[in-house]
Amino acid sequence: MSSQPNSTDLLLQDLIQVLSEGKAHADADMLRSAADAGEYAGGFDYAMLAFKNLGLIPDARLIRAVLDSPWCEGDSYADVIGHELLAKAETSVAS
Repeated sequence: MSSQPNSTDLLLQDLIQVLSEGKAHADADMLRSAADAGEYAGGFDYAMLAFKNLGLIPDARLIRAVLDSPWCEGDSYADVIGHELLAKAETSVAS
């Protein structure tokens, strides 16, 4: 019997896809490992750090989903960098 992915697993899969599309395959593999281990908070932190370091700005909808997740801890890398990336994503859409 296989278990169905939960919403956090699906969100992490979306983040992995963005990293893969940005040619950040090693980062995508690391995030996949975190997701497989159920390290959701750490996975979100890792993803946001990777996006910042690579200069990738995911879709604002995706960033909001991370920030709204119960696994996104206040004042974590995911929270702080996520808000920075969200501001950039919203600015680039507005211009």
